[in-house]
Amino acid sequence: MIVIDRIEGSMAVLEENGTLRNVPLQELPEDTGEGDLLERTADGYVRCPEAAALRRELLAKRRRKLLGGAS
Repeated sequence: MIVIDRIEGSMAVLEENGTLRNVPLQELPEDTGEGDLLERTADGYVRCPEAAALRRELLAKRRRKLLGGAS
């Protein structure tokens, strides 16, 4: 999976397997934002909203654990 690490102006910084690269926002699906997960296809990039939701849930659980149960 490819993670949108951050957006800087008209560029998105994508992270895949520990490697960062810049991609113009115009090459990504509309309404793409930081933290979204993408998959590369022959036609370009597609969003993976279900995988992103699971990832966010996992990260929230880890954060709660680190904070001793606090949000």
